[in-house]
Amino acid sequence: MENEINIEQIMEEIRQNIKDRGYDREPLSFEEIELSKPVLHGAGGYDPEEFLHELDYLNHNWNNSWQVPVNGTNPVSVWIKKGIRKCTRFLLFPIVNFQNAYNASAIRCFNQIKEYMAEMEEYKKKIEILEKELQEMKTRS
Repeated sequence: MENEINIEQIMEEIRQNIKDRGYDREPLSFEEIELSKPVLHGAGGYDPEEFLHELDYLNHNWNNSWQVPVNGTNPVSVWIKKGIRKCTRFLLFPIVNFQNAYNASAIRCFNQIKEYMAEMEEYKKKIEILEKELQEMKTRS
């Protein structure tokens, strides 16, 4: 019985690990959860490439289907899953439609923000040109 598993020892290690990390005190807030990639906070400023990348992703993935493929090797479980889906369609279909309408509206707003930002960049360039002209005029007189 060399491969015997000691569940109590494993549980004690897990409990000690939880205690060492301080998770046994109070429930964690969002800010205290360790994430491998910052999701909720920006990376330290506006990144136009990142914004366009995320906007492109949103534009292509805003519409979600309520009907996902049912996978499985057991035909009985596939049949049961399809039956459950048919029984819950009246609940899922309106929720997914509302979510898709919200997503479409949000994406239209983001696209408007993108257009506004492009317009502001044009104004910024024009202002810089006008400031240069003004400086040249001041130095001439």
